[in-house]
Amino acid sequence: MEILQLYASGGELNYSSMAETQPSLLRAATRHFGSWRSAVEFAGLSYDEIRKYRAWSRARIIARIVELHRQNADLSWRNVSEKVDPQLAAAATKPRGFGSWQAAIEAAGLDYDSIRRYRRWDEERIVAGLRALAAQGVRLNSKEAQASYITLFAAAVRHFERWDRALEAAGLNARAIRMRAPFQRRRSHRRSLVELFGRRERLRRCPK
Repeated sequence: MEILQLYASGGELNYSSMAETQPSLLRAATRHFGSWRSAVEFAGLSYDEIRKYRAWSRARIIARIVELHRQNADLSWRNVSEKVDPQLAAAATKPRGFGSWQAAIEAAGLDYDSIRRYRRWDEERIVAGLRALAAQGVRLNSKEAQASYITLFAAAVRHFERWDRALEAAGLNARAIRMRAPFQRRRSHRRSLVELFGRRERLRRCPK
């Protein structure tokens, strides 16, 4: 049943939204059941809840875009409008929304050009990215990767299940990478303490 399909996809089923986005379904349902309320309740849904369904405000559109971006979703217009969230795409491009998908993306603080050039992370791209960062001397332990390269980290875990496995697929020594950062910090800390005590000793020996 189309009403249930719309409900499952997060569509707005209040009367005014249906009149704007699904007029043919609204007419057919009203003709068959006598009223839109009767059609909604026949589908097993609460019409009172449907009537209170929250409309797509600009703030809600931005929040949804940011949420999808954090999930590393492909936010290109075609993907969002056809697969990820058609209702979001429709709301964002309405005059009372932002008028265009580009305007909505930029209102969310994202770079539209990079969104358009989005490429999916496959295993080959993940491995290439890891090797490039390793060649630059970038620290690739899990904590550093999550802090500085969250998109790569999320894609790697999604494809390889664990960060260490992604590192190993790139030909890197996961254990050495995991141990390197804390060892370097401890060594740096010890060196700082040695220098501090050395300065104190020199000051103590200086004639007054």
